[in-house]
Amino acid sequence: MGDDLGGRLVGVRGSRGPAVTAGAVAFACEISEDRKHAAVVAAGREVDGTRVVVDLVFYEHPRGVVARLDELWVKHDPVAVVVDPRSQAGTLLRPLAEAGMLVREPSTAEVVAAHGEFLDLVNDGGLAHLDQPPLTSAVQAGQQRALAGAQAWERRVTVDQSPLVAATLACWAFRRWLELATPGVWAV
Repeated sequence: MGDDLGGRLVGVRGSRGPAVTAGAVAFACEISEDRKHAAVVAAGREVDGTRVVVDLVFYEHPRGVVARLDELWVKHDPVAVVVDPRSQAGTLLRPLAEAGMLVREPSTAEVVAAHGEFLDLVNDGGLAHLDQPPLTSAVQAGQQRALAGAQAWERRVTVDQSPLVAATLACWAFRRWLELATPGVWAV
């Protein structure tokens, strides 16, 4: 997955393509409801800086996800690695910590904010993806559910939603990093 970026994503390539090491990137991981697949999605800026782009860099059995994230951690020094502790991927928190990775665990309020921001990015033309079949299928089958007075992705549909959930969380983490990394006036 994610082998041909068409020069759009600076920083990450899928497991079979050569790496490009410039630029900031955030990763997020989600495990499918049937636990047959784990999706790792990278979010970063397009080369021209106009849109956030997502790349499905891992979509295989969960047994290999910690090793793949460890490779990505070492190779790309990500601005964040995100796992929702209230999801199927919550079982990865201990193995990732044991591998030495700092993992961001979003709160319920942050999960709904991530969902809304992702939809806003899509509606405003601020998001690009690489038309990777598992992610494209998840987007096409995506449904929303009520959560904490707002909405989030419904994970229990017939098409695996792990790539879409991971893309949403990776975009959220990358955008939070952009806010903190942007020079400006900070009130203390």
